[in-house]
Amino acid sequence: MHYEYQIILKRWLPILKEYERTSSKITPRPFRYVKDLCKAHHISAKELRRYYVKWIQGGRKSESLLPCKRGAKPGSRRTPKEIERNIINAYRRFGSNRYELVLLFKPYYLDKTPSPATMDRIKARYPLNQAQKKIIKRYEKQTPGELAHIDITKIPKDIRCSFKVKERYVAACCDDCTRLTYAEIIKDRRASTLTYFMARHYHGLNRYITLNLKL
Repeated sequence: MHYEYQIILKRWLPILKEYERTSSKITPRPFRYVKDLCKAHHISAKELRRYYVKWIQGGRKSESLLPCKRGAKPGSRRTPKEIERNIINAYRRFGSNRYELVLLFKPYYLDKTPSPATMDRIKARYPLNQAQKKIIKRYEKQTPGELAHIDITKIPKDIRCSFKVKERYVAACCDDCTRLTYAEIIKDRRASTLTYFMARHYHGLNRYITLNLKL
């Protein structure tokens, strides 16, 4: 079991049992009212009720508290083979780009017509010519300290409650060559906080790259 799942079970199972004793007014009980229970554990009554209903519907099993898998199953939304073959035949005959292929098949397949991005994925599964493959520009470096990746993410609420704070973030810096990573838990995403974070781990790094971090 993943560590974050163990944290969820360790946190919520005692809370739900205390909630049953409190709502049933069983004595002795640690909390007189449900609002006192929520205040002590830094949770809302709505969140507590949601987990309790989920626990009851799952037969009071601890596994019912874990997050459910989201999204479609792999391969369940793939374009049918017949449509893929027709798209490839049209592409090989006319050499159309992805937008032209959408306009070509829209009158026939209507709402089942693949999107332009899906057209590109279909063409990639059936390559025409090895010489036409584009060289992907990569950023991997050969020397330690030449390039570092920086990113920041918000700690999930279930884990964040153990710190008894509203917001906490994890900032990490990964060396591109060696994959050595330095990470810290920071209190906010302000420029000053991130500047001090960079100053603490900076040791001979020449360049940084980031995706969605505002420095």
